[in-house]
Amino acid sequence: MKSTMKRQRSGFTLVEVLVSILLVAASAATLYQGMIYSHKTLMRSRAKLDAQGIAFDALWGKFNVGDHQNLPNLGAPASKTSLTFSTPENSVFSTNGTVNVWVIPGTNSGGVVERWEITAQVWAPENSVLFSVFEEGTVVGEYPYPLAEYSIIRYMGDRE
Repeated sequence: MKSTMKRQRSGFTLVEVLVSILLVAASAATLYQGMIYSHKTLMRSRAKLDAQGIAFDALWGKFNVGDHQNLPNLGAPASKTSLTFSTPENSVFSTNGTVNVWVIPGTNSGGVVERWEITAQVWAPENSVLFSVFEEGTVVGEYPYPLAEYSIIRYMGDRE
């Protein structure tokens, strides 16, 4: 006697399972790359924001000297002065970044200093993972621009 019951097969074939695994793996790889890119972009933004704060603090420190200390003398021949120091220890860069501050005297037609142009720049550390130019996994160049730069003109007169 033959059985009248048909056997039902349920489940997926091997090809269907392999295709679904391939789709999940491709989706995971794409998601992982997006997360890595987002993290790097976020860290760059954070570093640039920190650099802006450092540059502004350095600029304000030079601008807000009450008696023109550390600025070229009034009436003296115009000469550019500069100051270079490391970024603060509690910054994103630790003490590896560089801050450059320039004070350039502006003279009137008689050659007398009547104002100063104060510029502050913050540069990324050398061989920075976020700001170096890479080619095949090795550093081939440094980021050619300062991360932050501020300039301001200070005219004669005390700041109180």
